[in-house]
Amino acid sequence: MKKDFILKALKLRDVGFTTADIAEELNISVDTALYLVLNGEKLLKKPEKQIEEKGKNIDIFVEWDNVKISSKRLKNIALIMCDMLKDVEFDAIVGISTGGVPLATLISEEMDKNFSIYIPKKHLHSKNNSTGFIGHNYPSIEGKNVVIVDDVMTSGNTMKETIKYLKNVGNPKKAVVIIDKSGIKEVDGIPIKALFRVGTVELEE
Repeated sequence: MKKDFILKALKLRDVGFTTADIAEELNISVDTALYLVLNGEKLLKKPEKQIEEKGKNIDIFVEWDNVKISSKRLKNIALIMCDMLKDVEFDAIVGISTGGVPLATLISEEMDKNFSIYIPKKHLHSKNNSTGFIGHNYPSIEGKNVVIVDDVMTSGNTMKETIKYLKNVGNPKKAVVIIDKSGIKEVDGIPIKALFRVGTVELEE
């Protein structure tokens, strides 16, 4: 694990990001974000080689800033996702906050569909929430066929939560993400398609 990555996590913590927000910003699991927040200062005092050896079982992070900082590049990604949705009949697109929102916006424009935003429970301040909700200022998806869009699927927990919620109010047909780190290809019968799947390969020494 590189020290500059640890520093990023600590800087986000110091400006008030929650562990869940740090995980989303760095595209890592919440467990990894918590590990970095709690152990970052101690890890920075060690030589980088020691950090890498100690962190062999730590999550893989995905950095795709060079794409998401450019609306033109992001639109090209959205066009690929539109192509992946051509085999589905649907009425609206649901973008998972926060990473799925710009993608859902671009896809809805290209495919001329309404879009809504799902705010997952990890972004809510109250710990009493068992689930998130659809943004109140967006079109209702009640009883409608919908597709779900997100940028990076890390553990798959947020996607599972979103699908469960949407099944209670509408009819989710498919989910599309840019990068999948979980290896999950379907949730409760809903297929999940990824542009890229990231995994690890165990090699014997």
